[in-house]
Amino acid sequence: MTTTTVPETTAHRRATAGLVGGALWALLPVAWATALADDAGSGTVSLLAAATAWIFLVLPPTLILAGLAALRRALAGDAGRVGAVGTALTATGLAAMAVGNGIEVASITTGGAEVALGHITFLLGFLVSTVGGVLLGVVVARQRRDTLSRAGGLLLALALPLGIGIGALGSIVSPENDAWFWAAISVPAGVAWVLLGRSLQAAPTTHHELVTAS
Repeated sequence: MTTTTVPETTAHRRATAGLVGGALWALLPVAWATALADDAGSGTVSLLAAATAWIFLVLPPTLILAGLAALRRALAGDAGRVGAVGTALTATGLAAMAVGNGIEVASITTGGAEVALGHITFLLGFLVSTVGGVLLGVVVARQRRDTLSRAGGLLLALALPLGIGIGALGSIVSPENDAWFWAAISVPAGVAWVLLGRSLQAAPTTHHELVTAS
């Protein structure tokens, strides 16, 4: 048996995508408050608002899906059944969130109204991804040894109560500001994926595969 070193450039790119997606997701409330709030529901959308909506509402879940693939690869057999279920639910939820937001943003940026189907798809995706995040986060916190991964896993596992806390704070500070709604949904998970993506980037960029010598 001999040992062959195999580059992991694809895994590194996926980790970077997850990090960027997490950062954009965490910054969504800021984007909403500065570039989207004035156009929301007005029936007319500026070019800046349209671009911002695609970048901060649709792109992040898609990029995080790539990061999820890198995390699944890093966990490998350590994920177990719970990790596998958590990964599947998280992936399904993220995909639904991207599709739901995509439906609504596409309608709004082309002069249409909000689409109930898109909104429902997004909310269902959020609920599914949150359940998946709890399962996956617990597995990551237990199986990964580095501080960034453990912190990211804990944030995923606690995203729902943290989001509820953020939403409650927003209802007190500025109840009419929808940015708090998005903060409750996106900030905990977004920060978690920044930490997880960075952790996966810092992992060894090669792995060893045993092959039979000729």
